[in-house]
Amino acid sequence: MTEATPATAQWHERTVERSLKNARERAISRGDKFIAAAGELLRTTGKSDFTVQEVVDRSGMSLRSFYHHFATKDDLLLALIEESVRRYSAKMRPELEAIDGPVEKLQHLLTNGFRDRYSDDPASRGLVLFHWHLAESRNAEFVATLAPQVQLITDVLKEGVEAGVFRSDLPIQVQASLVSHTLLSLLDMRVLNVELIDQPVTADQLVEWCLTAVGAGNSAATTSASTSKASRRKTTSSR
Repeated sequence: MTEATPATAQWHERTVERSLKNARERAISRGDKFIAAAGELLRTTGKSDFTVQEVVDRSGMSLRSFYHHFATKDDLLLALIEESVRRYSAKMRPELEAIDGPVEKLQHLLTNGFRDRYSDDPASRGLVLFHWHLAESRNAEFVATLAPQVQLITDVLKEGVEAGVFRSDLPIQVQASLVSHTLLSLLDMRVLNVELIDQPVTADQLVEWCLTAVGAGNSAATTSASTSKASRRKTTSSR
């Protein structure tokens, strides 16, 4: 007779679960160190052609550890961009939830995206160059890294369509794509110092253009921009 295999004890399952959890946390922590090192290299050098060895040296960990977490430099770049977009989106979502009205939310999202994410950060040029490189070499994965930001825009547009203040003749996903492309293209061109006219496009002009495009109209954009300016003046004077 064949002896029956004893059932796995509960403590076995708990031990394995704890071991896997600890290993996962260690992997994420070490991966974060490599991502942080890459970000520091971008900010301190302003260059995007740093090597894996430079990332390893900056992180204080080993080359073996790097390749245990990232198969290639492109894998690290994808992680760097994904983390940047994820943190930005996590910061913006509660800010949007605190604002009443989809017009005002879209204005806030566009204004902050245009002014803050790429404001005089030495890492910006490198990130844009990474965007273009990964858009060609790792297209589907790169598009996925932008999903949280596109989702923010989609959610605001959906709220506006349901409230009857944004147009409904185009699918919301199409409108979100058009707004996202407009914002990201302007950001990339600005960071690369590519200006098509003598006077650079301003945040207020971007807001008015996009609000008009989604059907809020010039009056809504102007009113929203004026309200924002008045609020900023009030805040400044109160200080």
